[in-house]
Amino acid sequence: MLPTFNIISLGCPKNLVDAERLVAALEGAGYQMQQDPAQAQIILVNTCGFIEDARQESLQTIAQMARHKQTGKCRGLIVTGCLSQRYPQALRKQMPAVDAFLGIGGQDDIVSVCQKILDGPDSRPYVLHDPNSLVEEAIPRRQLTLGHSAYLKIADGCDNRCAYCAIPIIRGKYRSRKLEVIEDEAKEMAAQGVREISLIAQDTTTYGRDLYGELKLTELLDRLCQIDGLRWIRLLYTHPAHYSDELIETVARQEKICKYLDLPLQHICDDLLTAMNRRVTHQQIIDLLSDLRSKIPWLTLRTTFITGLPGETEEHFRQLMEFVGQFRFQKLGAFSYSPEQGTPAADMPHRPKKGVADRRLDQLLQLQRQISLQRNQAMAGEEITVLVDAAVSADDWNYVGRTQAEAPDIDGHIYLQGEDLHPGDFVRAQVTGFSEYDLFAEAI
Repeated sequence: MLPTFNIISLGCPKNLVDAERLVAALEGAGYQMQQDPAQAQIILVNTCGFIEDARQESLQTIAQMARHKQTGKCRGLIVTGCLSQRYPQALRKQMPAVDAFLGIGGQDDIVSVCQKILDGPDSRPYVLHDPNSLVEEAIPRRQLTLGHSAYLKIADGCDNRCAYCAIPIIRGKYRSRKLEVIEDEAKEMAAQGVREISLIAQDTTTYGRDLYGELKLTELLDRLCQIDGLRWIRLLYTHPAHYSDELIETVARQEKICKYLDLPLQHICDDLLTAMNRRVTHQQIIDLLSDLRSKIPWLTLRTTFITGLPGETEEHFRQLMEFVGQFRFQKLGAFSYSPEQGTPAADMPHRPKKGVADRRLDQLLQLQRQISLQRNQAMAGEEITVLVDAAVSADDWNYVGRTQAEAPDIDGHIYLQGEDLHPGDFVRAQVTGFSEYDLFAEAI
């Protein structure tokens, strides 16, 4: 009988790709994935360690999975990913129920570690790699997303060194994958039925500079647009300091590139942008947004902000609210600042109290809810192209999907009424209703 495993992946899509590589390594060695953790012999928790809320979610998930060692078939609990990479010794002391700890890049060791656990080892192994030594080349992966939509990691690590962010500590320096390796992976995805790919990295806009001595994102996009079968190519995790006229022109020109850009800004006040080491000014952000909207028709902009940064005053926050009200982003996420050990911001003075940061976060998200509702209301009666994600059961709609304006796993949905549709279909529909974040439509 084949040994079984279950995997839970937390955090961002970049972490999900790491989980897909772990699954491919185990299945390649004869292990069978089990959807129910209570029925699995090995349980893996692929953790996120980006901010405090993510760390707490990881710790709670590990504790929940540990119960299956008493109530289920679990013989081994393995913790992988960012949290394990960053705090291996502390986790070993805190969680004796965990049988092994692996950091990022664990696909090279996961099979041998699982075998040791099943053989009944006396020790609790942990395996960590120097993230700077990891080469992101052609690594097998087992897609865990919808069959027609997948993430494509083009680089790992980060060189931006934003003052609040621990990603360079966890994942190391920026490392681009080769153009031809990414292109081959995209072709394989398309051959397997993937219609939409979302390009991901800690910063997609600096792709290629470390490897080729110059930015290569536009060349990569042009190559990917030539692949038969792919219809949508989505660009996530861009940085406002690294846009070029060539990149903007490419997004506008290529029909396959979604007119959707994920552009985390984090704040808008020069004092805070400088303290955060964002390498961009208030005016440069204004100019970039104006440029993007004027040159890319029907563009959807998604951004992210942080409230409660060290040094943020009520006046800084007022300016942020005014800016959001003026530019009316289609999509916006936000979180309150979390001090990260080892980062410059953790030692900065004048950090607002958590209650203040949370209040500001609530006010910002409430403003965005109003903006989103108004934008969705204006869509009533419009015709849209919807990528069908799944069939669902409801009184007034029987499918759920997305337009170019909704990234998978991040944004809202289009709830669709239609007949004889299938996941991966692209259909024209007319908007018949709306809520704060979702639209309702009928297939035409």
